[in-house]
Amino acid sequence: MKSLVNLVSLTLPILQALWAIVASGEPIQFCKFRFPSTEHDEIDFCMGALMHRNISSNAYDMYLTMTVSRQKDSALGWTAIGPGNIMDGALMIIVYGDPLSQEDPIVSIRTTTIHHQPTLLAQKDMPVGMDLRVIRSSWLPGGNQHDQHLQSPSHVAWVSLVCYSCHLWLGSDISADSTSQPWMWAWNPKQKFEVFSFDAHLDMHKHHAGAGGWGNFYLDMSRSISTARFPPSLPPIRAEVTNLGASDLPMTFSNSVLNLIMGPGSSFHGIILATAFLIVFPAGVIGLRAGGPKAFEYHWMIQISGSFLLLLGFGLGLLKPRKINTAHQWVGIVLASFVGIQGTLGWRHHKSFARLRRRTAASYFHIWLGRVFMVAGWSNVVSGLLLRGYKQSSPAVIFIGMIGLLQAIGMIWWIAWMRRAQTKYDLQPALADSDEENFALSASDDEHEKDETDYLQHRDSISFEK
Repeated sequence: MKSLVNLVSLTLPILQALWAIVASGEPIQFCKFRFPSTEHDEIDFCMGALMHRNISSNAYDMYLTMTVSRQKDSALGWTAIGPGNIMDGALMIIVYGDPLSQEDPIVSIRTTTIHHQPTLLAQKDMPVGMDLRVIRSSWLPGGNQHDQHLQSPSHVAWVSLVCYSCHLWLGSDISADSTSQPWMWAWNPKQKFEVFSFDAHLDMHKHHAGAGGWGNFYLDMSRSISTARFPPSLPPIRAEVTNLGASDLPMTFSNSVLNLIMGPGSSFHGIILATAFLIVFPAGVIGLRAGGPKAFEYHWMIQISGSFLLLLGFGLGLLKPRKINTAHQWVGIVLASFVGIQGTLGWRHHKSFARLRRRTAASYFHIWLGRVFMVAGWSNVVSGLLLRGYKQSSPAVIFIGMIGLLQAIGMIWWIAWMRRAQTKYDLQPALADSDEENFALSASDDEHEKDETDYLQHRDSISFEK
């Protein structure tokens, strides 16, 4: 019982800290990709958003990043997004410009009534307390914007802005608590601008919805809420992610649950695997090292649970609509493939030890494969966070990395300590033959021997009593 209490006391803080990271908001993302194989033009943009609770204004500020891809150095056309489901009163963010010029992309903030020409929005047109600032606007070379493109864009316009107290906008409802906030996109790929100015006249987009000229999408704004004391970083644009807390359709409860579990931006894949490698598998080792007649039983029961979580997380990862082209994915495949091998080696070790009372080749393979397994798992959790868009300096990456590092140091220290203990015992005078075997097992319990001996003796005593 004491060993179980120690086990819980060690794992509970890790579980609480991991849950705190999971519960914190993360940027949401929506993209519409262009595929050159289609015969007609298609819009090509991505947007990421994050809502931050501003303790000074006691309101939510919206941090937004937008990318617009251009093919063949084209200076034609414009692309726009904005919250709301109709043009009337919408807050519009319109991007256009010439990627070959020495000028940054134009970011024109406009609004309109009904379907009239959108007009430039000035500070005096905003409600008191609301402000909108463009933080970044630049052209970057294309090439790696979206791996699924058959032809990469030549240039990408990167735009970042902050809308302070954005909920005060009167034209359309903008709510940080919304789980299905309507947004619009529109574009015109053919317009040739006489001059690139903030108030340049915009030609009409095509009338039909879809890939033609305009469309709607929906964001789970509540998922992105950050309550950190300091302002967050601008939202990243995650490569190959189409929807993360976003959808082309209104986000009903059933669709939201399905997208949360199996969608391209699902967190469950990472949560499950982080739990397996940072909590369950280490708990299995601790259960074995806790000692006692049931230590070995705790070990294999906990490790089976961890293996189940690993396979479940692996399966959810396969459901993500992404090509298998990263080291993170291949390491995950190898780890899932070796689950059965590791379990078989553990079973062979136990059967051989029960008969011979000593280790065999299967024992050493099981021990060292387990060590490599853990290190690879910790590394893959961190690489998964980086692929998801977290920066190396983000709290989540630092926390997960520190937990893995501390567990690795603990494992190395344990091995070194037991080797020193083994050397100490080896230098002592040999005991009587009747005590030699038990003494040797006690001295070399680096891995399993003493605990498995106790387990086998306990099992045999129960059988004898019966």
